[in-house]
Amino acid sequence: SGKLFKVARETSQSFETVAKAAEEFSRQGLGAVETAKRKRDAMILVRLTGLEAAKSVELLTAAVNTFGKTGADTTTIINKLVAVDQNFAVSTRDIAEAMARVGSVVDDAGVSLDQFAGLVTAAKQITSRDGAVIGNSLKTIFTRLERSSTQEQIEALGVSMRDLNGEMLPTLKIFQNLAQAYTGFSRAQQQQ
Repeated sequence: SGKLFKVARETSQSFETVAKAAEEFSRQGLGAVETAKRKRDAMILVRLTGLEAAKSVELLTAAVNTFGKTGADTTTIINKLVAVDQNFAVSTRDIAEAMARVGSVVDDAGVSLDQFAGLVTAAKQITSRDGAVIGNSLKTIFTRLERSSTQEQIEALGVSMRDLNGEMLPTLKIFQNLAQAYTGFSRAQQQQ
């Protein structure tokens, strides 16, 4: 309880809010040290975004499950979200909500945390949609790129999706190839 009070004081949250976050993390089977670390980070997320503790725990858990394989922990994730928030017209909340929507699909697509934050930021600045909508859109795009019918249609437009060995290019390279070809498309092709 002493640590809960300390985190509450450091993050300007109520003891009850911190206790709820600790309870949620402990249900995940985390040890005391990791629970304490994640609980503090969740309270920072609560403070930055105005989300409830349970939602912050959910978003951080989704982010760690998605990007944890590359070594991203909750502190790294929070720091990156805050850095993007401070430098661009996108909120920490938008990126966190987008992360919660894409799940493992983003990992399967080979997109890093930094790249994902960049995609969400660009989409937010251009479309003004919220993070959940952007996350759902990216999930749909990443999933459809795996379909052979989609790959055939993109390649029929002259967009390279494979390297010289016939292996699929990284998702962001496919996006770049599509963006370069897009300006040369007819109006009908662009709309399609």
